[in-house]
Formats: sequence, structure tokens, C-alpha cells
Amino acid sequence: MNYRNSIAALAIPLTLLAPLSYADNNRGFFAGAGVSAINVDDSPSFAKANMWGGEVFGGYKLNPWLGAEVRYGLGLGEESTEVAQPLPELNVVTGDSLTMEMDHYSAVYYRAEAVNQTGRFYALLGYADIEFTMKSDNHEITLSEDDFSWGLGVGFILDPHLNVNFEYRNLLDANEYRFTTITASLDYRF
Repeated sequence: MNYRNSIAALAIPLTLLAPLSYADNNRGFFAGAGVSAINVDDSPSFAKANMWGGEVFGGYKLNPWLGAEVRYGLGLGEESTEVAQPLPELNVVTGDSLTMEMDHYSAVYYRAEAVNQTGRFYALLGYADIEFTMKSDNHEITLSEDDFSWGLGVGFILDPHLNVNFEYRNLLDANEYRFTTITASLDYRF
């Protein structure tokens, strides 16, 4: 499934249909929480892993095009995957089972939005840091990666202060690990 195309298919009509600005939901502080499906891919060391995570976030919008936010997320469980090439640090060989768990992540983003009476389309550009653990039967290793992060989302205004959001994020694409997320969240605008 191509997540970017799905989000674009939802977001483009939304931004074109309602050109008026919804000023009460356009600026100020906001805070929220959400749940994410996390996909770890593009590693030569192991097969694809899918995990769940929860996150909280907060930020400030000066105007639709100038805003910042910070996020903190925790993994909600672990995923078993198969080793694709030997990992000496975990004492595993090709075909062995490996357990992967997202410990936590944090990110800071520049957030730009196009807002109308129905909702918003937004883009995130920033930096993320991830800590995750890989376990075999007898060994465990915790790794930390950090790099550029970006995302696209669409939000729907439920009332002047409450929004529901759906987004795709390339949380991290560093070395041999690519973490992407599909997130559903609620935020409250103060």
C-alpha cells in the first residue's frame, strides 16, 4: 500500500474545497496524543518488522505557515522477525529468529499548515532520535539512531479546539534502518 498517495488523495481535495480560514483553530498552543503503526524496513540484516507505538506532542503555531512542535513516543510491544544476514553482535545467523522492540523516540519539527473551515493539510520537517532493542535467545543489543525526519498529514476540525489527524512520517532513514509511521491522533488547540 502506498501511504503517501493515500494521504495525498485525502488532503488535496480537502485543501481545494474550502478556501476560507478558520481563525480560532489557526494559531496558539496545542497538545495531543496518538497511536502509530511503525514499520522498520530497508535493512539487509533482518526482514521487515511492524510495531505499534504511542506518542504525545505539543507545540505552538504563530500563523499557518510558522509553527514548531516536539514529540515523544514509546513502543507498545515487540515484533519477531527473521535474520537475513548474520549478526555477530547478537550471535545469530541467517534464518534465526530475532525480536525487535521500539524503546522510545523523540522529535522536533517545523510545522506548516494550510487551514480552512473543514480541516488542515500540514507538513513536518525536523529531526528525530530513536532508541530500539534487538534480542536473540542469549543476547540483547540496544541501538540509537538520529537523522532528518519529515511527514505529511491531514487534520479534520471537530470543534473550534479539537482536531483529529492522520499522517505519514518518515521518522528516520539512517544507516540500514528506515522507520516509517502511520499515525492517528487527537489534538487540542488552546
